[in-house]
Amino acid sequence: MKVIKINLSKNPYNIYIEQNLFKNISSRIKGLNLGNFAIILASRSVLAFYRKKIEKSFTNFPHRIIVLPDGERAKTKESLFRIIQEIIKTNKLDRKVFIVCIGGGTVGDVGGFAASIYKRGIPYVQVPTTLLSQIDASIGGKTAIDLKEAKNILGAFYQPKVVFIDPNFLNTLKKKQVKEGIAEAVKYAVIKNSAFFIFLLKNYREILSLKPSSILKVIDVCANIKAKIVEIDEVEKKSIRTILNFGHTFAHALEAASKYKKISHGEAVSLGMLYAAFLSNRVGLCSMNEICQIRDLLKKFELPVKYKYDFKTIYKAMSYDKKNVSGQFRLVLLESIGKVKVVGGISEGLISKTLKEFGAFI
Repeated sequence: MKVIKINLSKNPYNIYIEQNLFKNISSRIKGLNLGNFAIILASRSVLAFYRKKIEKSFTNFPHRIIVLPDGERAKTKESLFRIIQEIIKTNKLDRKVFIVCIGGGTVGDVGGFAASIYKRGIPYVQVPTTLLSQIDASIGGKTAIDLKEAKNILGAFYQPKVVFIDPNFLNTLKKKQVKEGIAEAVKYAVIKNSAFFIFLLKNYREILSLKPSSILKVIDVCANIKAKIVEIDEVEKKSIRTILNFGHTFAHALEAASKYKKISHGEAVSLGMLYAAFLSNRVGLCSMNEICQIRDLLKKFELPVKYKYDFKTIYKAMSYDKKNVSGQFRLVLLESIGKVKVVGGISEGLISKTLKEFGAFI
């Protein structure tokens, strides 16, 4: 078993990575003494494949399963308050309740946020079932829901007590879902690890086919990068953790503009990284060669590198981004493969101009 420790001063926890880890999950959770009653949140698609496995794993542990919609539809205020109401119904005097999030990043986001606000905070556990959530969303304690104006606009930093990663869950994913997770893996390579970028380039076929050794390498590298960044900058006060948002300003705007229906998060991140690189080139930080390298790798993983959008709508959605400071845009820009930096003071005019140019470029 691979164990990654996140050494935070107040909220340390471990990430456990192992094939078939879920089989003994209830005994592992029991050993953490989080409570005596589990509220299990799971999406419809996860329950379609794993309801019996979940119920069997928690046979000897009192629990209740709450079904959530798939995708971003789980991250609404309606879903959040339904979770809270269900917890209230369940939370009797002799019960110490905690939450177990079994699913993709959206389940973890809304479940973690519910945990953060119920009684000013109860424990929660992350059991990510998608590649995207295993390498990124389940780690670091960012919790949130969406509003129609912007993605992740309501949320909190609230760390899980533990993250259990079982790569076996990936075997029931559609190829599109695997590719969405790979988009985040490419992001990690671009922001922090040029050697990992080369690994992705050389092993893209094995990764797409979920070859165990290649997938475990992807999960391990990405989880370690994020763990180290979170240790240094847990609540994004030092601009260090901000680099994890490379490509996400444009991506979140694209998702919001499409009302979270026409394009997935991973697909949006693919395009968002290209826009961030394009903007970086326009301000003199990176060459066209870096843009082409990223585009070529995304193509190998069959991720989108072209998309038609209305630049005015995207601009408006980008203006809501949490990284913006004092009325000016603040984005993560590319210097070279493996190296990025946070740049503030980007003018409205430059963003508007590059959005128009980027639309023609792709």
